[in-house]
Amino acid sequence: MILITRPKEQSKDLELLLTSKGYETYQESLYNFKYHKNKIAYDKNNYYIFPSIHSVKSLISSKQIYKFKNANIFAIGKKVKQALIKLGCKKVLAVSEDSDSLIKILNTQINSKSNFIYFGSNIINKDFFIKAKKNKLNIQKKTIYKTLPSKKLSKHIVNNLKLNKVRGIVFYSLLSVDTFLNLISKYKILSDVKKINTYSISERVAKPLRQYKFKYIYIARRPNQIALVKSIKKAHASNRLWFM
Repeated sequence: MILITRPKEQSKDLELLLTSKGYETYQESLYNFKYHKNKIAYDKNNYYIFPSIHSVKSLISSKQIYKFKNANIFAIGKKVKQALIKLGCKKVLAVSEDSDSLIKILNTQINSKSNFIYFGSNIINKDFFIKAKKNKLNIQKKTIYKTLPSKKLSKHIVNNLKLNKVRGIVFYSLLSVDTFLNLISKYKILSDVKKINTYSISERVAKPLRQYKFKYIYIARRPNQIALVKSIKKAHASNRLWFM
């Protein structure tokens, strides 16, 4: 069994991909979202950064996405770009795979004196803002939704972790890793879990797993789902992942 730690709606494609390759999956979200209703100001002279699909959904929820149909937009992820275009946003200037790639794009395409508004959650990618500051990019964070870590694991997953029935765990975010580590420590099963294969979307996401000395850590070669699935296949090829 492969445990997917993303919210259910975002896990569907990955579940289908893994199931089609013969893997049994189980989905349990380690966090959820609450969208804000506050009024968001729009300035045609600013550039707007949409780092996740939830920054788009929050503005849909508050019925303010229409304000940004003519905004200068940078998106992280193809799905974010596609959602924005579908909603009528006409000026998606560039799309990047991850935040590091975005920093490079902003450095090459935009004047350093430009104002950027970053639509994010209460939990931020600190590395991104540190790098932005080093590159003298003026990026202001605007919190438009809240990310809420789970406070418990289901009994089903706790039992399967104890019984060694979970053969792999997929992580897309640093928050999911941190939340998972906190919860398995709470349930006193950390030592049981350290030998399970883990699959992370990036080295940054995997960093806490290394600190906790997990034995089998696989990193996607690129920060996307296809590369992540390839890392799972690689683990199977090395006989560390079992079919259920």
